[in-house]
Amino acid sequence: MPTVGYGIIGPGAIAAVHAESIGVVMNAELRAVADVSKARAKKFADEYGADAYGDYREMIQRDDIQAVSICTPSGLRAEIIEDCTKAGKNILSEKPLEVTTKRVDKIIRACDQAGVLLACIFQSRFSVDAQHIRKALDQGRFGKLVMGDAYIKWFRSQEYYDSGQWRGTWKLDGGGALMNQGIHQIDLLQWFMGPIKKLRADMALVNHTGIEVEDLAVAMLDFENGAKGVIEGSTAIYGGHPARVEVHGTDGSAILEDGKLVHWDFAKRKAVDKKIEESLAGESVFGTGAGDPMAGMKIEGHRRQIDDFTKAIIKGRSPLIDGREGRKPVHLIESIYKAARAGKTITF
Repeated sequence: MPTVGYGIIGPGAIAAVHAESIGVVMNAELRAVADVSKARAKKFADEYGADAYGDYREMIQRDDIQAVSICTPSGLRAEIIEDCTKAGKNILSEKPLEVTTKRVDKIIRACDQAGVLLACIFQSRFSVDAQHIRKALDQGRFGKLVMGDAYIKWFRSQEYYDSGQWRGTWKLDGGGALMNQGIHQIDLLQWFMGPIKKLRADMALVNHTGIEVEDLAVAMLDFENGAKGVIEGSTAIYGGHPARVEVHGTDGSAILEDGKLVHWDFAKRKAVDKKIEESLAGESVFGTGAGDPMAGMKIEGHRRQIDDFTKAIIKGRSPLIDGREGRKPVHLIESIYKAARAGKTITF
């Protein structure tokens, strides 16, 4: 199969995970890196054997680059992606796609009009254990779904927010504990439980200064299927705890912590259950962001998703997590913010 050439725009912390993942994906090669600081781009590019650019518009003119990883601050992505689509590049964007649903829709339209692929990084869906839950749901093993919850009780220091002027702003970060940190678990929750019918919420800033966004939020959800649920997110809980997603039904329950199953129980057992239960005590291959965004970061989730995206480009199919899937958690989180500000229930 042909090799897909990648470029990276924005060589920040998460870009290293993209670069390392591209480096171990078959038929993928990192060829260039762009940043407003060419010196920063060169330092990063030299580490991974790529070319450096001080202007991404120059980089995307290269014919040997078919895909671009977008690793810039969230609120800068729409216009950059529009430029990339005009150059015919397929887009792989870090989460969230953008900071508002309106700006996400702008990205989706640009990719549709240009006929290029769009994918959004939600690597948690690629964990084996998340796939076990999704398969059990598809098989109806949970019975009637009655409750689905997401808990992201993490800690971020004041120094974390002070490390970049874009951090903790509505314009560039899009939100706080939910939009930046909790979005992976919120994405899993809606992927497992389905659309929301209505929600109410509250949020606050309790432990950080100099930021605009929340470091504490709670939402109560009514799903279209009749189930209830809760989302709790914070970056103000000292030490942090494993992020948890729970799915409960009349015939079964499953709980993920940091992408790893810690509970698996069904009224009607199958042969696969024993094998799954034997793996419950194993270590997550995805790491944890409980106390530090990068300390526990592992590349396996990104590797699996970039492998899927590379194959999608080569085979001319849609990636498993396309732009419309990437839109769903942004819309949900934006709705939580609206409900919290208004102090009212939002009905979808």
